[in-house]
Amino acid sequence: MKDRKTIQRIISKYLKKKTNKQEEDQLFSFYKHIESQTEEWDETKHGNKKIREYIIWKKIDKTIADKQKIDKPFQFLFRPSMIAAVAIFLAVVLMMDFQNLLEIREPQAILVRPGSDKAILQLADGRTMYLDSATSENLSFATGGAIQMLEKGILSYTLRNGAPHDEGINTITVPKGGKFKLLLADGTSVMLNASSSLSFPTNFSGKERRVKLMGEGYFEVTKKVTKAEKVPFIVETDKQIVTVLGTTFNINAYQDEETVKTTLIEGSVKVSPTNRNTSIILNPGQQSILNNKNLTFKQVDASQSIAWKQGDFAFDDMPLEEIMRQISRWYDVEVSYEENIGKIKFGGSISRSKDIQEVLDVLKLTGIHFNLKGRRIMIKP
Repeated sequence: MKDRKTIQRIISKYLKKKTNKQEEDQLFSFYKHIESQTEEWDETKHGNKKIREYIIWKKIDKTIADKQKIDKPFQFLFRPSMIAAVAIFLAVVLMMDFQNLLEIREPQAILVRPGSDKAILQLADGRTMYLDSATSENLSFATGGAIQMLEKGILSYTLRNGAPHDEGINTITVPKGGKFKLLLADGTSVMLNASSSLSFPTNFSGKERRVKLMGEGYFEVTKKVTKAEKVPFIVETDKQIVTVLGTTFNINAYQDEETVKTTLIEGSVKVSPTNRNTSIILNPGQQSILNNKNLTFKQVDASQSIAWKQGDFAFDDMPLEEIMRQISRWYDVEVSYEENIGKIKFGGSISRSKDIQEVLDVLKLTGIHFNLKGRRIMIKP
């Protein structure tokens, strides 16, 4: 396959009727190469533009096929219909991004790898920083704070001496297929799981330290005392508020899950629903479960809840649909169900560093069939 410049040069010569037989053969081979790679199409990945391209290619192919002899399907003959088809082809090619066409592969050829360290930081002053590609130790200065990349996957946000006491809001967002660790100005560390975000002020001032979580985060909160008064650390989600003084805990508050789960590792926390005048205080090893009706708690193996932080999936008699939501976030894939699979549950653990096919092979032990095609998984009994 010739490179982009070579193909463009041949197209230009052809339009001027200056190509020789060898160049014409190369041009037709290029067309056949593109046509052969559009037999199957992942609409969710390539979008409407690619679908339009696909339709054009199929029309070109049909024009040629209708006029060619069956026993010579690839012979390059300049019949009137062929010239018309190639002319359409050339016009389309000139409007397309050649590099994208050369990179098209059938969906099955995509290797779906596990997630990695990446995040997007939206600063209070409006600037946006893409942290997966950051290489400098001293990245920038936000209003009232200094930002440093300590090492890959760990961002430190600290206050400068004499920083103003404004309370602009920064937001760090971890996309599907990512994770990231943030050290806040008070020394608190937060590890964010895939499809999660944390909003935090540029300066913790006043009588509380408040952040807002969407998704899942693991917190190691430092104690803070001002004028002999303890300053609580508050984590707010859409459905609950967790108040702590100095402790370690995990919150799972994804919007596509039926419950919000808070698991305490060390210390003590108070969990309060936002829409009810009630609360519970957790002790280490306990987990609160909040749904639309009730706030309850139970004793759990806390290591199961924070296995993701250690680099593992841990499923303790977990419904398959909940398992697949975790896999969807971490590997950035779409999951659909051909039929109702019923209430299947699975127990076990596997490293999140494995390729997705290895994980699916383990889940096949449930008797369920998984069809991985590109970045889509079809599940059927």
